[in-house]
Amino acid sequence: MYEYKANYNDLISDFNLYLCERYGYRNACSVMWNENGICISIHKGSLDIYIRFWEYSKGVGNYPDWSIIIARCEFRDELREDRFELLKDLVRFFKEYMPRYGYKHLCTEDDDYKYYQTLNLPCIKRGFMGRHCNYGAQLKDVDV
Repeated sequence: MYEYKANYNDLISDFNLYLCERYGYRNACSVMWNENGICISIHKGSLDIYIRFWEYSKGVGNYPDWSIIIARCEFRDELREDRFELLKDLVRFFKEYMPRYGYKHLCTEDDDYKYYQTLNLPCIKRGFMGRHCNYGAQLKDVDV
């Protein structure tokens, strides 16, 4: 049996505090626990976010262990340019707080909204016929 190393209760509290301070949403995180970490969904106001916090990946999607995987991140009511800044603000939060929980990588899953590329993450896995890519880099190397 695999033992979790991250303190998820504190991680969730930090993330909820960020969402409250930044957007005014209290206790916005809906959390699903799984064998390799947690998944957090936020569906409040203009936010539609789904993020995986994986301690290990067993190579799935070419994600490295200890990855934060942005699977969906949409700021619905914002202008396109503002969305870029809101995404970068979220990544700055991850860069500052998530290493204390052991997370070392930031990854994205596909790019349906065509703005994850503003993070300049390299492709770590190209999908069928090159249509979809997973992107990722070490958290400390992400320039936001």
